[in-house]
Amino acid sequence: MRKTAFNLFIVSLFFVLSNCAKKAAADGVPPVAEPDPAVKKEVQIGRTLAARLAKKYGLVQDKEFTTYLKSVGSSISKLSSRQELDFHFGVLNTSEVNAFACPGGYILVTKGALDLVDSEAELAGILSHEITHVTLQHSGKFEGKRDSILEMIAYFMAPGGDIINELTEVSVNAMVGQFFEQGRKKEEEIESDQAGAMYLSLAGYSVSGATTYLSKMSKAQGNETVLKTHPPTGERISSLERFISQQGLNKGGKTNREEFQSKYRNFLENWKKLPPPVKAKE
Repeated sequence: MRKTAFNLFIVSLFFVLSNCAKKAAADGVPPVAEPDPAVKKEVQIGRTLAARLAKKYGLVQDKEFTTYLKSVGSSISKLSSRQELDFHFGVLNTSEVNAFACPGGYILVTKGALDLVDSEAELAGILSHEITHVTLQHSGKFEGKRDSILEMIAYFMAPGGDIINELTEVSVNAMVGQFFEQGRKKEEEIESDQAGAMYLSLAGYSVSGATTYLSKMSKAQGNETVLKTHPPTGERISSLERFISQQGLNKGGKTNREEFQSKYRNFLENWKKLPPPVKAKE
């Protein structure tokens, strides 16, 4: 009985808020713009996927380095066409070499990937590649729709206000398979390499950071998954170098090598106090 009464209260509240919005519009007060339903769905799926990756590996809780990571990432994401998204960045506690672009702007890099980085330009190269996957919507376009009254009720009643429905689970499961098994289309990876180089150049970084990192990544331990889910690294490097030359992108930009190494030394000192990371599969 109480649950029914609560549901009726939520429905009543929904209509009251709707009428208030209509009255404000009639009085000449512009209504607050509603978020794009498609973007809302994309962010919801991306947040769920990022949470699943964080649960699998563990998220490194280092405020100073995460702030630095966000600063570098934001210098790239602010150049993108997806200004409706709030990009988030984090480090996964695993020795596997990989990085993940979750829909909605959730970018996660493994500690194993960071161990190979020598400069901020290389770090920016990793982040720019992942950011362009989001910008170019390589995880697909998300069909949005306005919430029904029943969804509105579910929203208020669900813990944390999130509706994790069957469609969301299907989408997340498909992307997990893409990350670890099938990979993205070859054309999408090449496109992200090239668009990422453009972002690097526009942000003032040396675009050589991208090709240098790819070369190191191809020879590293713990790289089995990333090699399985991406085109041959030699082909990626050749294609990217050709694109950089054709576009006349700046190889002499900033590297910020000393700043990255200082930040990462502090990160490693804090990381040593954490539980052991997940080991890469043999």
